[in-house]
Amino acid sequence: MQFAVIGLGVFGRACAFELQRQGNEVLGIDLDEKEVNKVSDTLSHAVIADATDKETLKELNFAQLDGVMVCIGDNLEASLLCTLNLIHLPVHNLWVKAKTDAHHDILASLGVQNIIHPEQDMGIRIAQAMNYPMMKQYLSLGNNDEYLVRIDIPAGWTPQSIAKIRNTYPSTSLLLIVRQGKVIHTFDDNWTVQHPDSLVFSGSLPELKRLARTFIPPHSSDLR
Repeated sequence: MQFAVIGLGVFGRACAFELQRQGNEVLGIDLDEKEVNKVSDTLSHAVIADATDKETLKELNFAQLDGVMVCIGDNLEASLLCTLNLIHLPVHNLWVKAKTDAHHDILASLGVQNIIHPEQDMGIRIAQAMNYPMMKQYLSLGNNDEYLVRIDIPAGWTPQSIAKIRNTYPSTSLLLIVRQGKVIHTFDDNWTVQHPDSLVFSGSLPELKRLARTFIPPHSSDLR
């Protein structure tokens, strides 16, 4: 697949490098030659260009790409003009980084569906990790406060059967177990889980948080 990342600051580079790592062809664009030089040896293509110029986007065949990420966060006018040009091409699978709530509102009014707030999202994730260190990842299913969550069983935790966990927290569902790098989908209530297994559950966030207290590492204070 072919993607483009516009704006090669810290966040843009991270997105571009990960897309490239996943086996895609990635085009990186920035006005700053120094930023382009940072990625030129890693990405498929790296170009010094003005992404607010619609003709430039046409010449680079943006309309043929599988997805575009706009990471121009500090220059509101440039971000909006670039986004507007991409919408008019049109491009497929457009993602845009928003710096402020006002920036988000304007992007939404233009019809952008994939708007991200890296700093805000990361702040939330860090706070969640601090509050429930055993819950490593949250994924909202976007419906009635339903989430997926990965819980890593800490060292020293007393092994328990799946039956005991299910009976204690019937509103949650254990979907899979990761053991020694192997993903296990099929198991029954007689299975015993232990450190260093990772468990993936689904359920409401309040119930998942209640479940997480079961896996508090030894010597940790009570998390509420």
